[in-house]
Amino acid sequence: SAHRRPLWEAAMEGGAGVTRYVRAELEDMVVSKFKTFCKQKCGECGGDATKRFSTSMSFVVKHMIDTFWCPECGRLLCEQHRYQHTCERLDQQKERNKHLTHEQLAAQMAEAENLRQVAEEREKAAQREEAEAKAAQSRQRKDRRKLLAVKAKAVEDFLQAVSRDDKANELRGSRVRDELFELYTRSKTLSLTLYNEYEHPTLPGLAEDDWRAVCEIYTSATGLTGMFALLEGEPLNMRNPWEMPEEGAEEL
Repeated sequence: SAHRRPLWEAAMEGGAGVTRYVRAELEDMVVSKFKTFCKQKCGECGGDATKRFSTSMSFVVKHMIDTFWCPECGRLLCEQHRYQHTCERLDQQKERNKHLTHEQLAAQMAEAENLRQVAEEREKAAQREEAEAKAAQSRQRKDRRKLLAVKAKAVEDFLQAVSRDDKANELRGSRVRDELFELYTRSKTLSLTLYNEYEHPTLPGLAEDDWRAVCEIYTSATGLTGMFALLEGEPLNMRNPWEMPEEGAEEL
């Protein structure tokens, strides 16, 4: 396809040479080239037209096209010029309106108002959809942090019980006893860290490194003792529901 000239360049020249889009082109840009879309300029003033959507989700913005695009002239527009910009087709319509009756003009105005309200409702619906999607993601992260904290506490409790079993540790020998106690000390710290991440997150995602350390501790502990922890009456499974099993890997 032909190379599009920057909108700011076209805007400086007035109406001639302004880049125009059809809806399908914009939808494709939003879906497949979102970063490029967020850098587009206003076809009226040359200012940022789409930068305000950079923190939004592309599938939501796809339903908000009428808030930054004029279907009459095809321009991309900033918030200031969405309803106040040079529009050749509207100018032509105004010229035709001079010859309309009062009733015809009133009907046109009513239709235009209806279309404006529909566009506003679409924007509000898209904003609600985005807010709901973000809330769902937030709940999912919280649930995952909680599961990591619960499993880490199960490992801590398991190692605490093992460390306090004097008779079993006497049979295991002092080296294994000391190693188990060291694992317990580390697991206690990690368990507290993961609980704090659940209650008061400091990371945008999960505490992957701390969780990996808990898994390594548990693997070492089961290897030293031949025992396993229980969680809700079932053997503790360190693989989480959102993790894909590695090929050939065994469940912990």
